[in-house]
Amino acid sequence: MGIVRVKEFEEEFEQEEIEIYALLRKVPNGAAVYSKDCLRPLAYTEATVDCKTGALDRREGILTWLISSDHEAGWGYDFKQYGIYRLLVRKAKIKILDENRLASWNNRYLVLKVLEWDAGQKELEALAAYLQQPKYIHTQRGDFLLNRQYKWYEMKTPDCGFTLDTDEGSGETCEAALAAYKKHEMNMPELDRQLRAYAADHMLDTANDWLDNAGEEPITADRFADRITLSGLAFRNDGSIEAYYDDGDIFWGHCIIVRMDKNGTVKDAEIAG
Repeated sequence: MGIVRVKEFEEEFEQEEIEIYALLRKVPNGAAVYSKDCLRPLAYTEATVDCKTGALDRREGILTWLISSDHEAGWGYDFKQYGIYRLLVRKAKIKILDENRLASWNNRYLVLKVLEWDAGQKELEALAAYLQQPKYIHTQRGDFLLNRQYKWYEMKTPDCGFTLDTDEGSGETCEAALAAYKKHEMNMPELDRQLRAYAADHMLDTANDWLDNAGEEPITADRFADRITLSGLAFRNDGSIEAYYDDGDIFWGHCIIVRMDKNGTVKDAEIAG
């Protein structure tokens, strides 16, 4: 499996070893570099149950461990989404988190051993069954389907993809994002026009620098706006909007992101990808 033990890493966790049942929401598809020789995968839990007390914890949690950086395949443990496992773990020491860390960072567990694969735990089994049922939001433009792994609702139309973030602290409601979406639902072309015009105005000089480097003729703001194509709109849980545009090869295939704040003011545009 390539699992390794590193004293410095394990000092981030309490000494007491406990047993929990864990229902997984998101399994690793990569790992962060911990050191020259080690990688740190993360798996996210939908819920856990303390095997000793029977207490159910519905807060998002994190399972973590270290693997050698020269491992041949996989991420140490062959966990599955919505799988239920009985684990021997150590709980993370509680610390003050900076603003870039989610609260779940203090709800981490160091996995020491998988005691039972496909574990039977009634509360988690019922929750897993519920979570695998589709959940929709119906709108005039179409139906949004909840993607529980990414905590957003998503809808794809022939012209554009849409996402609605779930509310802060919730995995299912999306009142803030849905309200932002409904402001523009029946007049998406006007929203597109505002965002496109802002990008053309604020990125034109940069665009012509790139085109000059590629040996192409400079373009006008109108031509810039015509070349880019809206591919996605993300409605955030603070009421803001992020728009994603295909660049029409102006920036050699990079994505353009344009942001509008919750008050409807377009704030910035940048190249990504």
